[in-house]
Parts: sequence; C-alpha cells; structure tokens
Amino acid sequence: MILYRWQGGTKNFGDELNTVLWPRLLPDFFDDDPAQRFLGIGSILDSRHAGPAIKLVAGAGFGGYEAPARIDRTWSIGWVRGPWTARTLAVEQRLGLGDPASLLPLINLARDGAGRAVGFMPHFESAQRGHWIEATQAAGVVLIDPRGDPLRVVEAILNCRVLLSEALHGVIVADAFRVPWVALEPLVAIHRFKWLDWAQSMELSLVFRSLRASSALEWVNASGMSRRHSGRALIDRHAALLRAVGRHGLIERAASQLRMIARAEPQLSHPLVLTRAQQQMMDGLNALCRRHAGSYLRAPVVSAYHAA
Repeated sequence: MILYRWQGGTKNFGDELNTVLWPRLLPDFFDDDPAQRFLGIGSILDSRHAGPAIKLVAGAGFGGYEAPARIDRTWSIGWVRGPWTARTLAVEQRLGLGDPASLLPLINLARDGAGRAVGFMPHFESAQRGHWIEATQAAGVVLIDPRGDPLRVVEAILNCRVLLSEALHGVIVADAFRVPWVALEPLVAIHRFKWLDWAQSMELSLVFRSLRASSALEWVNASGMSRRHSGRALIDRHAALLRAVGRHGLIERAASQLRMIARAEPQLSHPLVLTRAQQQMMDGLNALCRRHAGSYLRAPVVSAYHAA
C-alpha cells in the first residue's frame, strides 16, 4: 500500500506530516504496491485518484482545487476531515470527524516546557512569493517556514506561546499540542474553505484576522488575474519585477499588521472536543485497518489515545 501525499515543486508542511504520523501509528503497514493507496492528511479527495486502485481514507479532505472524488466501491472511508468534505462527497455526515494531524500528540513527540516565542507561519505559496523573512524581523516575530523539515516545523510550533498562521496545518498542530493560535485568512481565497471544514469538525467559531501581502507578487497572485491561465502566465513572466515593486513599503505594511495581530486574542478548541475527536479518529483508523486486515495489516493498531 502506498502512503500518498501531495508533492509539488517545494515541500508543504501539512502534506509532509504524512511521513511523520502514519509510519509511527501504522508501523510496517506501507509498501510500494500501487494497487492500494492510503489517503491521510491533505486536501486530496478529488479526481486525481480516479482509477481501479483501492483508496483507504483516514481523514483527508476536499479542497476545491480539482473536481470532487466520485466515491465508488474502490473507496474505503474511515473518516474525512469535516462536514463540508462529507457533504461534497455525499458521504455520511458522522464521518466528518477531524484532521488526522490532531493525532500527532499520540506519537510521543517530545515537548520541553512552555514556549515563549510569537511564531508566524505563512502558507507555503506566500513563503515562496513574499518577503516574510524581512517582515517578521521587522515585526519582532519568529518566522516558521512551512517548506522546512516537518519535525523541525513541529518543534518550532512547540516553542511558541502563540502561533499566527496562514497555514491550516500550523493551526491544527498548534491546537493539538495546546499552543494558542490566531487564524490568518489566506491571501488566496481558494485556500479558505478547508479551514471552515476543519473548524466545524472541532466545533469552533473561527475568527480570521486579515493578513497583508508582503510583496506585489503575493498581492497579484491573490487577485482575480491568477484565476486564468493567461493571467498566471503573465504573473510568472514578471515574477522578479513584481517581487521588487514597492518592496520596502509592502514589507513595512505587512510587519505592522503582524505586530497588531500578535496582540489579538488567540483561540483553542475545547479540550473535551479535541479528546473526543482523537478518540473517534483512532477508532475510525482501527476500523479501517480491521476492514482490510486480511490483505494489508501486518502490525496491530494500538488505541494510543488512552495514554494521551
């Protein structure tokens, strides 16, 4: 069975968490057999998985980036990320349990006391397009790059007393480890829906704070121009120029906004809701593996949440 994760031109924290979580929760479970595909963390429940391979779903979500997956007998669903995903795929609402990144505390990642930093994690596209190194330095907050090694990124989150994040999985991981967080509305609108999917699963009234682009390249990519192929081609052709235009002023505006957001009231899900979600997800994972034990499971799944 292949452990699937989305891979683009650069690493993305949420997708890379698949390599951290699942081999530890399911040791000896995965191999290189393309006849079975495991879909865990990520907005990946879409048309890219059409075909005869058996798809095991353990908390993945729909993101709106492609057409929705058409669920048929090749799909075996343990649970999905949230109610919006469940409605979109026409599966039972009770299966919208939460994002599996919330299970990270169950794999015994060490934490050394309470963090002190105010961290900021941009979306990985913003990290590519913006001047966030300079903006965070000017704002006096710590930049956490979602393109880095996922274990190092988790460690950086754990060193925070509060996390400001445009990246959904920054917030999900912070919430799971009880690090207060502030949700930053993604600059690119299509990235916002998945936040609401997760928030509904955690019974959260999400409070978005506005983030200002730190470069003209970020700003233009968030505009309607990027929705058309011709517009994206034009943006790509002039990317270097767009990164330079108004550089100083945009960096200062972004830094000023970050300083203000750092004073905002952070959020956390209710601890009982988080514990219940973890329990239900572990039960769903056990049920999914039992369903396929004859073909795939080579090691028992332990209900680790009892020790959490």
